[in-house]
Amino acid sequence: MDKTAPPSPASYGRAHRALEIASIAFVFGSLLWIAVRMVAATHTVGGWIAIALAAVGGYIVSDFLSGFVHWAGDTVGDETTPIFGPNFVRPFRFHHVDPEDITRHDFVETNGNNCIVATPVLLTLLVIMPKETGLLFYTSALIAFTAFFVFCTNQFHKWAHTKTPAPWVRLLQRAGLILSPEHHVVHHTSPRDKYYCITVGWMNPVLDKIHFFRFCEAVITRVSPRALRPDPADRPPQNEADAAIAMPS
Repeated sequence: MDKTAPPSPASYGRAHRALEIASIAFVFGSLLWIAVRMVAATHTVGGWIAIALAAVGGYIVSDFLSGFVHWAGDTVGDETTPIFGPNFVRPFRFHHVDPEDITRHDFVETNGNNCIVATPVLLTLLVIMPKETGLLFYTSALIAFTAFFVFCTNQFHKWAHTKTPAPWVRLLQRAGLILSPEHHVVHHTSPRDKYYCITVGWMNPVLDKIHFFRFCEAVITRVSPRALRPDPADRPPQNEADAAIAMPS
């Protein structure tokens, strides 16, 4: 194990777990309510096509957001950064020390934090989503699908590290419909500075092609030269144990 690696994130307490459980329940309830509203308001083929496009759009947006957040956790600041460090940076950095740690999390621990983040977004949608189709309706649908796939992201990520996922999960991985271990292993290969998107990974080759994260790093370096982790060439090599990622048959 890399001696410079961050320590294991501390176990969270009962209060945080209770908040996660409440957030998961709220997210499920909100998404169900929004789904009912979508069905009730959509009466034409064109309307259903728009809903389908919103679903695909939400999947792509969530994939991008997962990559941006993942990049920030891996790249910006360190474990000593106030608030941001212990609560955000440390879990991302520790994941590279023990990639299979996520597979030992239960459903609540895996998905709770993403539900906490999605809760205020869905609460807003419950207030503003209209009962009839139109621009605001379809925009709300896009945001709702994004929130749903944000909720799914850590579960998909966990399955990409699971040695023996369920057959239907492996089928989705092989079809490229959720994050696969074959795709995700690129991120876990030193210097671990690309393929950050972990919902499905569709955005990874696009963002890599346009050097999106290198541009973000250049901007941050110009504003705050000491804000980033060491350059790839200066990072400790990831040994074979650290780089382990499940490769189901």
